Amino acid sequence: MNGVIDLESNDSEFVEVDPTGRYGRYNEILGKGASKTVYRALDEYEGIEVAWNQVKLYDFLQRPEDLERLCCEIHLLKTLKHSNIMKFYTSWVDTTSRNINFVTEMFTSGTLRHIVFGVSGHRVF
Repeated sequence: MNGVIDLESNDSEFVEVDPTGRYGRYNEILGKGASKTVYRALDEYEGIEVAWNQVKLYDFLQRPEDLERLCCEIHLLKTLKHSNIMKFYTSWVDTTSRNINFVTEMFTSGTLRHIVFGVSGHRVF
């Protein structure tokens, strides 16, 4: 496409927007774990890419202590403010889709496993 961004492409359209309208989620998955999927998103106010973390409530409704632990972890992340800790922007519960969503700073340098163990697979530090 000669370096031109196609704004009509499906990759540039939001598939979901937070309740305030500030953050828009793309359909691009950055990472996926046992209970959380992380999507590429955009903070429209700041014009920066962010990570939209989405947790299916169904996974946590089986055991109330798991849901409580998740809520405590999100609350803790909200309170941490340090240059070496991922920034937390916002969170909300989507009762329609039965998800807990939270938006954080996006890292593009690879996974923590890659940073700690390096390309060789041996612990770096």
